[in-house]
Amino acid sequence: MKFLARGAEAELYRDRLHDRAVAEKIRIKKKYRIQEIDLPLRRSRTRGEASLLHSAKEACVACPTVYEIGDFELKLGFIDGVMLRDLVRKSSRAQLRKMLREVGMGLARLHEADIVHGDFTTANVMVSEGKVFFIDFGLGGFSKDAEEKAVDVLLMKKSLGNNAAYKLFLSGYRSYKGYPRVMSQLAEIEKRGRYVVRSWAGA
Repeated sequence: MKFLARGAEAELYRDRLHDRAVAEKIRIKKKYRIQEIDLPLRRSRTRGEASLLHSAKEACVACPTVYEIGDFELKLGFIDGVMLRDLVRKSSRAQLRKMLREVGMGLARLHEADIVHGDFTTANVMVSEGKVFFIDFGLGGFSKDAEEKAVDVLLMKKSLGNNAAYKLFLSGYRSYKGYPRVMSQLAEIEKRGRYVVRSWAGA
């Protein structure tokens, strides 16, 4: 296996499964958690992420395919692409408009299915051969709550750091029928000056 990245919850490796390239995501043990909490928590989060990815595909959102589920690891389809974070400043206005509109429409489809990504930033969107993929649903969940959906929008807004780019993203997200309610909640969050990223109890 080839090491790719380390996040707050997991390590990512590139591997092969039969004749196909896969990304193996391994949830690592947290030393500060006692084993009786750590084991079931990592196991439930692993299965929860697999369920979210499956549901996202059913909602017609491009994301990694789940090939294998272990106790603490997932074997996922490997996406050979570039993070949106690295493309925002390099792309032409026309390319950016197409990409960001597609990102907004993808989030709209997730929210229609009551899926919250939980860490929706330009580092968790990849572009491969012109197609937008959403990755890393590790902090996600199922929710009808407008505030949790508004946090997804807020994280992308802060991640883009550019009002013109954010407007392009919103041009796609407007396809979500709950758009007015989410945007109203977003205004409330910004007025409070604070927000809570979904991190699940016991993290």
